[in-house]
Amino acid sequence: MRRVLNIAIVLIVATLGLASCFKDEIQGTLFKISVWSKNVENDVETKTKTELRAYAFAVQKGSKWEVSTWEDALNHTITNTDNGTRLTEPRVIGTWNPDEYYQVTLDLRDEVMFMVIIDVENRIYATRLHETPINLPETLTELHLYAYKKSGQANGWDMTNPFPDEAREPLTDDGSKESETK
Repeated sequence: MRRVLNIAIVLIVATLGLASCFKDEIQGTLFKISVWSKNVENDVETKTKTELRAYAFAVQKGSKWEVSTWEDALNHTITNTDNGTRLTEPRVIGTWNPDEYYQVTLDLRDEVMFMVIIDVENRIYATRLHETPINLPETLTELHLYAYKKSGQANGWDMTNPFPDEAREPLTDDGSKESETK
């Protein structure tokens, strides 16, 4: 009897172990972005308060994409830098909530996504190619849009300012070091 019980226990443990091996894998993540801005060089970095637009395209792994012009950014158009192919229908349109710490959210479900974030009022945009993780419900990141710079790279983002010589007002009245804490 003891031997039958031991065999039954071994079979139950083996079955439970095998069941955990077949856990569902879910491709995708809610990609949440906290966007920070500076309009002039001596400005204090503040959380962006202007409306942001966001969208993403499903693209092939290893491909290279860009937003060629400001008009392309506004019109949801990206271009493959290897062969000139243009895509104009994003797979995902992001949401914007100015009251949240992470103001922009994109629901990314494809293996590789090319994301575009646009600050329309300040006429700046940023792009990022992202391999979407498996079984990671949320991805949190920051994006820094500095209007006084022509371009920049940080945290996986490529920022582009198509109008770097445009006169801009500081985001803070007196240039003091007051900024919204994270």
